[in-house]
Amino acid sequence: MADVEKPDSQGSRGSAKRSGSPSKRVPSAVQRWKRQHEQTMMEKLVGLRNEKKEITKISKEQATNIARKIPTELLARDWLNVVEATLETRAYLVERLMPTLILGVEKLLNEADKRGLANGSDQRDPNFNPINFLAQYLMRNNPKYSNFSEASPYVRSLREITEELKKELFNIEDNRLARIKAEAKRRREEREKQEALKLTERVQRMKMLMEQFSEWSSSPEGRVELQLLQNALRSFVELSEKFPDHLQEAAKLSRPLEPTDVSGRSLTVKEFAKYVATYTEDLNGQLFDRFMIHMAKCASANRSLTQREARRIHLTNLFLSCDHSGIGLLDRHRILSLFEKYWDCAKDEIKTNLRNPRKWPVVEVDEADDTISDDDDDDKKEEQVPSLPPTTEPPTGTSQSVTVEEPATQEPVTQETTQEPAQETTQEATQEPALETTQETAQEPVSEQQEAVEPTEQKVDEEKKDETEEKTEEQKEEKPEEKSEQKQEDTTTEGQTVQQTEESEGKAEEKVEEKQDEQTEEKSADGKTEETQQEQNTETQAETTETEEKQQSAGSSETKEGGTSTDEANTETVTDDTAEESKETKDVDEADKDKDIEADVALTGDLLQANKPDTAATTTHQAVSFAEGTQFEREKTAMTTISQMSMFDESSLNVSQFVQLTETFLGNEPAVNDFDNLMKYIKTEYQETEEEKMDRLVRARKEAMSSRRKMLLDQLFDKWDNDGSGYLDQDEVENVMMKYKDGQEQEAIEKAKEEMKQKSKHPSDNRLSKREFRTFVTMVADAMPGADAFEYFVEFLSSSVERTYAERIRGEARKKWLQQIITAADTGGASIDPVYKSVFQALYKDAEAHGGGKNISANISMLERNSVAPSRGEVCLRYVAATTEDADFLLGKILYKDMIGISFSAVESGKPIHVPRVANHGNIMFWNPFRKPDEREGSFIVIPLKDRRKRVFGLLGIDTLNDHHSKSIFITHEIQFFQGVAKSFSIAYYAIDMRKKLLRITESAVSWIHRRSPHVKEIVCYIVEPDDENKDFVLRKMMMTDKRGAIQNMQNPARLERKDNLFRDYLFKTVDNSESVSADAYGERHLAFPLRDDQGRAQAILDISIGELKQLPSHENREVQRMLRLLQMAHKEITKEMAGEDKNVVLEAEQNEETRMDIMFDRLMLMELRENVTKVDTKAFAELRSYNDPPRIVHDILKAVTAIFCFTETEQGLFDDWQQMKGQINNDLLQKIVGYDPTAGHDLIPPEKIERYLKDVPHGEVAKHSSVPSQHMYNWVFVCLSLIEHTLKMRENNEDILPSAGSSKDEKEKEDTVENLQAEGQAEGQGQEQQEQQEN
Repeated sequence: MADVEKPDSQGSRGSAKRSGSPSKRVPSAVQRWKRQHEQTMMEKLVGLRNEKKEITKISKEQATNIARKIPTELLARDWLNVVEATLETRAYLVERLMPTLILGVEKLLNEADKRGLANGSDQRDPNFNPINFLAQYLMRNNPKYSNFSEASPYVRSLREITEELKKELFNIEDNRLARIKAEAKRRREEREKQEALKLTERVQRMKMLMEQFSEWSSSPEGRVELQLLQNALRSFVELSEKFPDHLQEAAKLSRPLEPTDVSGRSLTVKEFAKYVATYTEDLNGQLFDRFMIHMAKCASANRSLTQREARRIHLTNLFLSCDHSGIGLLDRHRILSLFEKYWDCAKDEIKTNLRNPRKWPVVEVDEADDTISDDDDDDKKEEQVPSLPPTTEPPTGTSQSVTVEEPATQEPVTQETTQEPAQETTQEATQEPALETTQETAQEPVSEQQEAVEPTEQKVDEEKKDETEEKTEEQKEEKPEEKSEQKQEDTTTEGQTVQQTEESEGKAEEKVEEKQDEQTEEKSADGKTEETQQEQNTETQAETTETEEKQQSAGSSETKEGGTSTDEANTETVTDDTAEESKETKDVDEADKDKDIEADVALTGDLLQANKPDTAATTTHQAVSFAEGTQFEREKTAMTTISQMSMFDESSLNVSQFVQLTETFLGNEPAVNDFDNLMKYIKTEYQETEEEKMDRLVRARKEAMSSRRKMLLDQLFDKWDNDGSGYLDQDEVENVMMKYKDGQEQEAIEKAKEEMKQKSKHPSDNRLSKREFRTFVTMVADAMPGADAFEYFVEFLSSSVERTYAERIRGEARKKWLQQIITAADTGGASIDPVYKSVFQALYKDAEAHGGGKNISANISMLERNSVAPSRGEVCLRYVAATTEDADFLLGKILYKDMIGISFSAVESGKPIHVPRVANHGNIMFWNPFRKPDEREGSFIVIPLKDRRKRVFGLLGIDTLNDHHSKSIFITHEIQFFQGVAKSFSIAYYAIDMRKKLLRITESAVSWIHRRSPHVKEIVCYIVEPDDENKDFVLRKMMMTDKRGAIQNMQNPARLERKDNLFRDYLFKTVDNSESVSADAYGERHLAFPLRDDQGRAQAILDISIGELKQLPSHENREVQRMLRLLQMAHKEITKEMAGEDKNVVLEAEQNEETRMDIMFDRLMLMELRENVTKVDTKAFAELRSYNDPPRIVHDILKAVTAIFCFTETEQGLFDDWQQMKGQINNDLLQKIVGYDPTAGHDLIPPEKIERYLKDVPHGEVAKHSSVPSQHMYNWVFVCLSLIEHTLKMRENNEDILPSAGSSKDEKEKEDTVENLQAEGQAEGQGQEQQEQQEN
């Protein structure tokens, strides 16, 4: 029953549940929703209540914060401003520095207030330092270790400001990035725009360059030589150096210039434009316009150069046609005379293009007629006639088609004008048949021309054969002793020839020494001029006999005879051939003169238009032929090879000089007709007589023989002097000579020896230089009988001096090193440092190669007057150069005479002194204090350095103290080489010294030119040097003037090569011909003046630029010529002094050698003015005294003159009255002017006190408004003032230069000090040398 009741109970519960009994009811869905809704609402109410509480709390806190804030926040707000530039800086300061610093300052102020220091009183508390207090606070409250500052309300305000500043900074950074992007975009657009503009400009520039190509191209192929463009670019770089400072940097080319092309490469029009554009792409528009203007000028110069070359070809042909004797020379005076006649007969419109042949630069400055004013119209000349003088008419009427008076166009010769056929219509109409024939004949090859001439020559030979033989026999009978006389004349002219330009080492060292021998023997040459001989002998003939025969038979087609064996045979050959040649030439010239003249005229027009270079090759050998390699042959080639330096000869012209002289007379832009007329006139009028032709040929033969003798003797000397010492022992030479013919010529040798002793200035010197050796051998040979005595004698001497192969190799190497020393002087730009270097290198090389590997040291000391310690001797030795090992101990040191050493013994004896064992000598000065006594083993030698007069001016010392070998003694051949080094150094030293003196004198001349000629824009001085290959020469720019006339000496002189300066070729033409040249360069007129040496070669050039003027005003031109003439005189005087002649001391200030060069030019001016004053006659001074009221200029000049002699009276105004002044114009005034020395006396008048009398006297007005005496006195006053100024400066700089009664005598004694020392110690030196030789 229990089991049944259990389910029932479960069921009952289920039923009760379903029925919802009231005892326990289940909630319905509504109830559940309601309950859930109530809960949600309650939660929201609670949330709102909490939120309200939170808001209330926040409000209370905000109210509390607001209540706690103080006005200090307003101070912090000051850091907020609108300046964005300082935003980052302000943010950094507010965040990092200000929170701690402000509190520290506040604490400091509170402390100061406590101590009573903040009330403005001046009291100070010794126990309180505000700086230390603030520093302590900042260290104790470092923000890294303390946050005490955060409690301050001001600091809290700063924190808020910092956050705001950072927000602003962030916003600004965003804006900056945007701005950067915008700026980058803008720049990119601008760059693209600029590139587009550059591209457009580049295209435009290329177009301009291609258009200018036509101005450059003159060849039919349409190409331009690259060398021309490179020269134009290089010249623009040089001109840009004269631009203003702000343009010089911008004017630099885009890339460095290439070396000048010498291969002859040419460019097309596109290559031309592209090549130039690569250098000019960085130039701005303004500079590119300047560049194009410069290129246009260079193109114009190139066209002028092309036309000039065409004219030079014809002038060369003209020279050949006028050279009837065939020796390559014309009479200069005759050519100038023809120019003068042509000038006198020419019309005024023709004269405008010509230069006056009586004025410089056609003639030399010392030949110019100063009495002719440049402004004169030559009214005093003969009246012009409608034709040339009767003597100028050619033999036939065909040459009268063109006369001087024929109307000629005044336009310059250009391409456009030369291409017009109208210029030749007159000649073609009248001379058409002859013209065509002569043109064809002139263009034929040389062989065809010679074949055409052969029949005529043979005919002439047959007709004149008998007469020629009779004439030759008569000449032989009239002159039976002609052969012996010629032989004597040959020997007397032996030393007069110029040094060969292609000799090895001996040529440079005798370049000045030859002058003495030439001057001595020139007096015994029967008054004949030998300067023309110098031109012929610039190069040695290898086979002289062959050359002589070719010269004798020049212009003839006959077969040349073989070499002669005797002088007699040579003389007969010259007489026969030249007599026949003279008649043949005369007949042929008379027969073909008309054709030759017309052919030259026709060829002139053709070449000026077509510019055919091959014509030169066919016309240069039309007249005569010479041996290959001779100077005549080179000069007759077509002027396309490099010109050789010619010597100036006042009586003769070679082909290059003739061409240049004619171009100078014609002017820069001659008209075609003027050129043709002048050629016809010269060819017609230049004639030579038979006697003149014969004289020239005989003289040419003598020159060839003399040249050959000199060559043979120089070769013999070089072979004998194998080690290059420069001297030969006379006893050794005599011993070899005595062996000739077993001593049969002993009498001739002794006779020559006695003559040598009589001529020698130092008979005790037993050594022979090269010049003395030539003279000695020539004397001996001349004293021997027989025509071939010289040849056999020299051949014997040469065979007697045999050298081994090793000796020859050693000699060649040493001579090469010696030549390098001289070359260093010639190419060093007047600097001595390269010479020192070459000397030491030569010694090092020889010690290594031929001295057994010795380790040598060397030094050079110069003898100078002892002004430091006069009590220790009148002279001392100063060490000026030393090798590296001894440089620290020797350079600048002075060796006095009272110190130990053998140097002064060598100075006094003038001979080398060799100490084989230095340690055992005991009289050697050791400058190295660190050298131990046991390290003083070695050899030592001192060699005197001598000048031209064999006076010692220094020493060369060589030692082996640094060599640790046991045997380091110098042997004989080494000592001989050291003597050669000393001689080479002496030559180099005096060559440099001469250049330095020349530059100092030139500086004075340049300053005077600028002072007297304001229109002179610039003056540049160049010196001539050989190039690196010794084939041509270069110019070194040593001095120039700026725009204000101030002189600038170049520290690193630039070298100008011919290939780099085609548009300044006038400079090189000046050196080539040794003549003045006037030319245009880059739109400016230049006057180039050569400074010549004693042989006539140009050593320096003075380039005077007058800007765009065609010529200087008359008075300025005369002053420039006068200065140039005086400069040349000064140069000659220096050359003579360097050659050994006595010095010309006139003024007292010239006693001092250091300052003599500074006043030499002024002294020459003073001497010239003295001479001019003495030449003024009494009538001229009577004219001055005849004035009742003279011009003010004259009165001021006379007051300046009297102020020099009577300064006090003139200062007091005594001579303001003309009557008082007239009393001073007498002979006494002339005597005072002539005898006045502006450099003498103690109380010299300051120049400025005399210049005030001439301040209102312009130089240009003196010549116009005053008399001749006034002009001379005006110039005399200025020269005196200049000398006074120089003297005052010299006395101020050197207290030793003081005038005294015996100064001249004392100075002269000092000048001869060294020479006296040599004479006193000569005997002792000879004995010492013998002792040293025995030891060696």
